[in-house]
Amino acid sequence: RSGVPKPIPELTSEQVLQENCAGQNHICVLAALPHILDSGAEGRKAYQETLAKVARSFRGSAFSFLWFEGTSQPDLEQVLDLTFGFPAVAAFSMDKEAFVVMRTSYNEKNVASFLHGVTSGRQPTAKVSAMPKVVTTVPWDGNDAAPIEEEIPLCEIMGNCDEEAGNGEL
Repeated sequence: RSGVPKPIPELTSEQVLQENCAGQNHICVLAALPHILDSGAEGRKAYQETLAKVARSFRGSAFSFLWFEGTSQPDLEQVLDLTFGFPAVAAFSMDKEAFVVMRTSYNEKNVASFLHGVTSGRQPTAKVSAMPKVVTTVPWDGNDAAPIEEEIPLCEIMGNCDEEAGNGEL
């Protein structure tokens, strides 16, 4: 078993979820990573590398791995209880409609330990309230994000927009 492991797909559509997570006795490991503006490209790559190392150690198992940017999949995050900040990891069985959330900090040892607990049945699972809806997102381009610069009119900052708009006319 040599060669370069294939990169972990980004969850960008319902199709990606179905292709990677559907099937019997199959467990999908979903990692919600911090927003690119919070982690930067280097930070995100480090989170991905942690996940890749865990995925390599579980090669040939019932697990498949996906990642997505936290807050980009609001319904999925709600259904899988990933509402406490990122990075966050959940193991999700589509056919059993059950999931379990990792409640420890995100590092290689903890993620691997969590998944061993899932396979051995030591992790208590919860039923999904409904199958989560996945929204289609633009895949990450691998780069840092440009900060969003909002154009704020100077009069808003100065608090005198109404005076300017009126121009003294009735």
